[in-house]
Amino acid sequence: MERSFRVVAGFLFAASLFSCNFSKIEDFQLGKDFVSSTSGVVLIDTMKIVSSTVHLDSIVTSKSSRLLIGGCQNDYTGMVTSSSYFQLHSGVFPSNFPSDLVYDSIVVKFNYDGYYWGDTTKRISFSVKKLVPAKGYNSNGTLYDISSFKLNMDGGLYNTSKFQLSDEILGEVNLLPRPRTKKDFYFKLSDDYGRSLFNSILTKNDSMSNAHDFKVFLPGMAFVCVPGNNLSAAGILQSSISMRIYYHARVNYVENLNTVFYDFPVDGNGIWYNQILYNSQGSILGDISQDNSSILAYNELPSSATSNQTMIQAGSGVYTKIRIPGSQLLKGYGKNLVLLSARIDLIPKSSSYSIINPLPDSLAVYLVDIRNIITSQYASSLGGNIYALKVTPSAIDQLPYYSLDATQFLTSEIATRSLSGNSLMLGVLGNKVGQSVNYLSFTKNTLDSNIFKMTVYCYIDKNNR
Repeated sequence: MERSFRVVAGFLFAASLFSCNFSKIEDFQLGKDFVSSTSGVVLIDTMKIVSSTVHLDSIVTSKSSRLLIGGCQNDYTGMVTSSSYFQLHSGVFPSNFPSDLVYDSIVVKFNYDGYYWGDTTKRISFSVKKLVPAKGYNSNGTLYDISSFKLNMDGGLYNTSKFQLSDEILGEVNLLPRPRTKKDFYFKLSDDYGRSLFNSILTKNDSMSNAHDFKVFLPGMAFVCVPGNNLSAAGILQSSISMRIYYHARVNYVENLNTVFYDFPVDGNGIWYNQILYNSQGSILGDISQDNSSILAYNELPSSATSNQTMIQAGSGVYTKIRIPGSQLLKGYGKNLVLLSARIDLIPKSSSYSIINPLPDSLAVYLVDIRNIITSQYASSLGGNIYALKVTPSAIDQLPYYSLDATQFLTSEIATRSLSGNSLMLGVLGNKVGQSVNYLSFTKNTLDSNIFKMTVYCYIDKNNR
């Protein structure tokens, strides 16, 4: 009698976490190891999921093929602004470079890489500045200048990495982005800076021929965007950037019309990264992780505090977190339960994407601990990464959604002896996090408060429940 009471009590508690539908064994192809007249398949179709939005303040953005300029703002996540930092190479000057040359102009040449986000009918504005050399000391104690860029211990730079910039503005740029165009684009820099640089070439300044000295002379450059000044962002192909000086030869004091140029290409062995500033104020996320928050900064908001929505956004470090407390209850079934499959469906809010700004085909999934630290990318038992995949229904009146195979995660949770504290976290694919500003909002898909729908099939020995 006591055992029966415990079983009934257990099922009443389970009802608060999920509901079960028992299905006929014949409806499923389970294989000979599972077929038994005394056993059945349980469909758990309303397992409770606890969801939230998390902001991670440090994302690696260095060594990407894309330099990202511009920014945009939305009501879901707030304002994000990207500036680009990079180093140039002095190239190799001809040993017989003539001294009777005339400076014409200095420009920056670049190509778009096809990426954009936001309203590209609006201009992107930014200023061009150079970095201020940092200071260092020789072994004898004497002071010398070194390159400003200093990598972190892991060898990378983050969206939050900051370096000192010169007060001098080399150029003010206000361009209408043409991200789908493959042709070369140019913008002009200050002639005062151009003449100074050109004179250093003519006088055969050591800074122009020695790689180390050149990085002291020009430690790096930055395309600096002011937060709130832009309504779109565009990607620039990092390898396409060069600073170009146009000049011509003077023969008998008569200008030769044959204009030539010299390029300072981007340093492929140098350092470059995107500095991405994020401000969530005025959005659904409120003051999440903001330094000027009226309360102690926090980096996680439950969906109950964000109008039953969760968000993701590349660049700013915004992720959607999923915790499954119901998995702990399944531990009580022990060897009498075999988890067959688990799937989580997520529906993006239609107003957070469009034909111009489409949904990505897949989202990255990570395992995080109780402190929201990423421990690994979510993977199968064979080691292959598992993603949340976009599904486009055939019916025109149905919205696209993402489907995530959570079987491996739930299996691991059931196998652990105690509460693990692990959760799943979704975001933009890792190779795009530091070079894009795409955002998405997930909203509830039923009349209840659950944002995500989870479907679990379990095989349970009915005789030993």
